[in-house]
Amino acid sequence: MNLRIDDGKSYIGRVCFDQIAETYGTPFYLYDMGTVDDRIRRVRSAFGAEIELYYAVKANSNLELLRSLRPAIDGLDISSVGEMEQALLAGYESSGMSFAGPGKNKTELERALKEGVGIISAESTRELEAIRSMAAGSKLRANVVLRVNPTLFIKEFAIKMGGAPTQFGIDEEDIDDAVAYVKQHAGLMQLRGIHVYGGTQCMSGEAISRNMAYTLRLAANLRGKHDIDWDWINLGGGFGVAYYGESGELDLHPIAASLKDALREYSGASGRRPRVIIELGRYLVAEGGLYVTRVVREKASRGEMFYVLDGGMNHHLAASGNLGSVIRKNYVLKNLSNPGGEREKCNLVGPLCTPLDLMGKAVSVEKPREGDLIAFFNSGSYAFTSSPLLFLGHDTPVELLLSDDVLRVIRNRRKLTDFNS
Repeated sequence: MNLRIDDGKSYIGRVCFDQIAETYGTPFYLYDMGTVDDRIRRVRSAFGAEIELYYAVKANSNLELLRSLRPAIDGLDISSVGEMEQALLAGYESSGMSFAGPGKNKTELERALKEGVGIISAESTRELEAIRSMAAGSKLRANVVLRVNPTLFIKEFAIKMGGAPTQFGIDEEDIDDAVAYVKQHAGLMQLRGIHVYGGTQCMSGEAISRNMAYTLRLAANLRGKHDIDWDWINLGGGFGVAYYGESGELDLHPIAASLKDALREYSGASGRRPRVIIELGRYLVAEGGLYVTRVVREKASRGEMFYVLDGGMNHHLAASGNLGSVIRKNYVLKNLSNPGGEREKCNLVGPLCTPLDLMGKAVSVEKPREGDLIAFFNSGSYAFTSSPLLFLGHDTPVELLLSDDVLRVIRNRRKLTDFNS
């Protein structure tokens, strides 16, 4: 996200942050569609027609953001009926949705079949049995892909979801039995392909390429063994984001070149290629989001400076280091009100009555003052909806969308009492 400084004030495009805070209050989330659109263009430029680009709704499910994304993507990865309903409200076709997740219940499977969800990604043999039962009861045929827990372990995935004992996917060594089960019930389930999602937040292009190539080899082996010509292969995604200012932004072009080679090997002499899906969430929207909060108090304690903010882990759990981080790191942040100021090493804390509400530990930032606006970058994904918004009863943050220099509210601030009914 590109910010600019003019006469000591911080702007995004032609919009001044001081004016945003005065108009809408703090804390707030701001999503810049220009940054998101640029990310999508970079993916399209690198991969071209080799892939279909699906957006993982779990990263950010805001209704207006989904609407804004719709012209630029090919479909959606959803993980609940709630996400499906939100996507339908945003104007997406159910046939363009792929439904994954290890805990799909009876109601969700019934709804998915009734609404005509394009793909159900089966995560276990027990789930296949449930899908068969739902399909028989509804007299509808389910489009199924088998999510595989591969034997390949990719250590470069910061969050690992495959290659080990896990709730995600059918173990690769059991996949033959799963294929046989679906074929046995072909009148109720159409076996479309496979899905491998080994992990996420990977900053190694070589590891991502290795994972994709392995998935295609697995698909080719199963194709030969079971005489199935797959028409759908979901390669997952897992492209990482430099949340903490790491160097080494992913170079997509070597990944795309490697995938092209792997697809050529998969297709062989026939030249026939299946639909190849890459599902990306954080990689598309994280960089396009800011979380902005105001300094309400400063305090010196035993040689350290603490600046208390009006928002914290209740609004942005990931920035506090409490969303799966093994080693806590500071998000990239900036003092929007003192952008050219001398930097100070200090602690930024939220307003909650817990020491977990730590938004910056010994972090270097332009010297904060009471009333200053502090922005946390890379906050477009796994932020608002991944946080304990009602904890201690503070108002939720307002969400704003900037598109073509037009700023608008896309989710209003809510009080604790608004959730009472």
